[in-house]
Parts: sequence; C-alpha cells; structure tokens
Amino acid sequence: MHCLVFEVKSIQAFIFASGRLRDAIGGSELIDLLTNEDKEQSENNLLDAVLVASQTQQQINFSRRAGGAFYAFSDDAAALDRFAALWSLALQHWAPGLGFIFGRGEGEHPHSAFDQARKDAQAQSSRERDLLPVVSPLAERSRRTGWAAVDWDKKDGAIDAAMLRSKSFADLSRAGFIMRNSPPEAQLNWRDWPRNLEPETEEEGGFPFAGAGRDIAVIHADGNGMGQVLIRISETVKHYPEKFFKIYQAFSKAVDDSTRHAAQQAVRDVLLPVRQQGELLAARPILLGGDDVIVLVRADLALAYVQAFARAFEEKSREKLKELSAQGVKDLPEKLTMGFGMAFIGANQPFSMAAELSVSIMEHAKQQAKKPGADSPMPPTSPASPAPSSVAFFRVTTALVDDYDTLVQRVMTHREGDQTYTHTLGAYAVLEESDSGLPKLADLERLVSLLQQQDMARGPVRGLLNLLQLDPAQARISWRRWNQRMRETQKTRLEEFSALMQALVPGYSANADLPYANSGCADAFISPLGDALDLLAIRHRSLSDIKDQEHQENAA
Repeated sequence: MHCLVFEVKSIQAFIFASGRLRDAIGGSELIDLLTNEDKEQSENNLLDAVLVASQTQQQINFSRRAGGAFYAFSDDAAALDRFAALWSLALQHWAPGLGFIFGRGEGEHPHSAFDQARKDAQAQSSRERDLLPVVSPLAERSRRTGWAAVDWDKKDGAIDAAMLRSKSFADLSRAGFIMRNSPPEAQLNWRDWPRNLEPETEEEGGFPFAGAGRDIAVIHADGNGMGQVLIRISETVKHYPEKFFKIYQAFSKAVDDSTRHAAQQAVRDVLLPVRQQGELLAARPILLGGDDVIVLVRADLALAYVQAFARAFEEKSREKLKELSAQGVKDLPEKLTMGFGMAFIGANQPFSMAAELSVSIMEHAKQQAKKPGADSPMPPTSPASPAPSSVAFFRVTTALVDDYDTLVQRVMTHREGDQTYTHTLGAYAVLEESDSGLPKLADLERLVSLLQQQDMARGPVRGLLNLLQLDPAQARISWRRWNQRMRETQKTRLEEFSALMQALVPGYSANADLPYANSGCADAFISPLGDALDLLAIRHRSLSDIKDQEHQENAA
C-alpha cells in the first residue's frame, strides 16, 4: 500500500496577505474548494478535478480530505505518482504562493504506509518553495504584499498572482463556504453576511457595528485532544487493518460535523437574536476546516459567540465519539474540546496582524488549559479527561505584536523591585460547568457586570493599573481609600466584589493592599482586573457614553 499525505501551510498568511476583508473572503473560498467534499460543491473542487484529469478516481482512496489536507492511498504506485504530479502543478496555479507539504510512504497495510508518510511530511515541513514569478530588480511589486505584480486593479493598483486569484473568487453569489456556517432553517445567503469593514457605500456590505463603537474580535479556534484520539485510532487499526478507511473517515467526518454544527448553533444563539431589521449578521466566518476555525465577530458579542460555539461543539462531539466507540475504538475521551484565542481590534487596524496574534493567544490558552489545576481530579491531558475548552484574549490599544507572551510582559505586567504584578489571568474556562483548575469565564463576566453598576465607584479601579506603574505607593493609598469608601457606603457591593475575586483568584484577600493574589511564585502576583476593564471598555457601545460616565464618577 502506498500513501500520500498533503497539508497546506500558512493558510492565514495566504488568506490575509492583502489586508482587505473582501480579498480574505475570496481567499477563504479558494482554500475551501481545494478538497471540499460537499455534494453540492464537489463538482467545483480542485481535488476531484485532478482525480478526473489524472484518471485515478478508481485507484485512489482517501481517509481524510478536509481543511486543506488529504491522506491518499493506493496499491498502484504509478497511479499515485501521476496524481501527485498533476496535483502539485494544479495547486500552484490554483493558489499561487500557498505553501504546502507532501509526504510519501509505503507498507504492508494502510496504517504502516500512513505512519511512514507522516514522518516524511514532518521531515519536509521546513522546506521552502520558491514564490513564482521571481521578482527582478525592475519588476513592479504589489504595494500590499511586496510580491511580483502580474495585473492591475482599479482600487489596489499593481497586484500579485495570489491577490489576483483571491479576487477571482470574491463573486459571493457563487460562494458555498458561507452556507456551511448558516443554519438551514434561517434561509440565509451571502447577502446576509458583511463583506467590508469600512465600506464607502451601503451596497458594499458594511459590518453592522453598534453605536459609535468600531471594535471587532478576530477569533481563532483549534481542537484539543485530537492527538489522543488519533493514537487510539492507530492502535485499533493495527489490530484490525481492514477497518482503517472506515474508522479514519468516520473520525474526520465527526470533527467536521461537530465544527459545522457549532458554527451554525452560534449563529442561532448569538447572531440572529441581536440582528436588527435590515441589518447584516454581526460576524464574518473566514475559515471552517476540520477543527480549525477563524471568524470575525463584533466585539461585544465575541464571548457569547465563543461560549455558544464551545458548548455546541462539545455536545456534538460527544455524540460522534460514541459512534466511533461503537466501531471498536477504545478508551476515547467523552468529548472533544476547543481552545480559543481572541484579539480585539478596531475596524481600521490591520486585522491580518490581529489574525497572527489570535493564533499566539489561542496557543497560550490551550497550553494553560493542559496544566492540571488544584481542584482537577486527574491531569486534563489524560484520555478520559481532555483539556477543557479555554479562551484567552487581548485588547489591542498599541502597536500590534504577534506574540501574546511578549505583550503580557510589556503591556499587562508592572514591576516593583523584585515583585511583578500581572493584570490578566491568561486563560479562562469557557463553560461554567468545567471542573478544571482554570478560572471561569462566567465569573469574569459577573465581575464585569458588577463593575458596570452605577453604585460602584470605578474611577480608582480603572486608574489603578496605570498608577501602579507610575507610583506604587500612591496606588496602595488609592486602593485603601476605595475599599474604605465602599465599606462605608456600599458594603454589599464590596462583598460581592471580594467573592468574585476569590472565585477567580484563590488566595485573594479583601484586606490586601492591592487587588492581586500570589500566583504560586514568591514574588509574582496576578489579578483579573485588566481583563475585566478591557471587557468593560468593549461593552460600552458609544464613546460618548464612556465620557459621560467618567464625568459622573469624577464629579462624585
């Protein structure tokens, strides 16, 4: 048996290369049609076209074909070679500049050929392919990407081959990708989704912002525990090689169905209820491939969207894994979970850089979720208990940096001598019923709601983080005054505040000179206040509302 493993590299860099939402939409459609197996779209996808052209439909079988990847098998080496040669050529015409990995393997059975092909793919992962056409000293360059220009666009001027292809797929009346995000009963079409963040006319499909606010969340999500499931599947097919294709295809479909169901449920639960008459939906899906998801959502709806998505994904995956267990795969987790990274930016900021940042944030959320908590009965990475669905976020107010850990150190951490004060807890458990050691997003939202109350004196809370950096001694005095004032005038509110802080940060003391608690390191202290104030700022839909409330607080 011979195996060919193919995976796309750097999908985000390709989709967001021009920095325009409409080009990103075209790029996402182009990527979606690489391997799409939807019946209504199958005649348009590149993979089936190459199979027909190479006359290998009958000789090649697939264990996976989704999300810009496929695993192809054949007992005819010549047929697989013919298909691979044409695929490589066709792909570079279909998506110029798109990176990809090939891996080849062979063995007595599909699983041994697959293992060898995956090892070969890993060895090839660092190989860089030349970007054609090569830019000569006198060549015109695309001003958005710096690549060699091949055409002229009325709006963008000189454009490169990748941009030209993305623009050719921007005819949204033929788009099929967006329909997989749309609940069938809602009868949505491409006109119901935004197509431009800063339109010049109403016909351009502008994003439906609320009030004067122009913030969006760039969300990147990726599944947890996939490796554990694949290990269990691999162990099963080694004993039952005749089940190889059936089980791997079932798992690929289970992940795809769970992700699609979650995307549609988030539309039902979050986007449709807030949609005003005549408005577009307040989100724009960019990527939905396997367990890999990118979506732009209006900032004030982002957390609710993530919660609805995570809950639906876990519920659907629980159902699908039961079906997989019935096929003989043992020791599967009860469900699959997801890690989410969110970068909050203004509509006029480059969301291509925010997309890179969201990946870094998502990776941090997944890593933090894997750490066993004090109250967790078993390590989250065990097969029986996957890491919980987690989310981390960052509100961009300065120059963009694509590394979350660097941003935390530069923006969210203040130092006083040998002591450090970090204004974020990093990752939160998305669902309230999670029994992990992560702080819960629901408790953070309760803290935000409390700080929104008119009888909460928020001035010192809002100014504390800056004051801590400028004058730590004055910050302590200000915090003690705030506590004393709240104790005298709003004792119940202060008790609510302390209870929520203790729920989020075990070890927090209402009598502490600052609203921080020890993180487990001797001189490191953490607090959720930075996260809460960021969400508080995002939820104000009008800049005038913020100014009015600050004026009232200062007057009080």
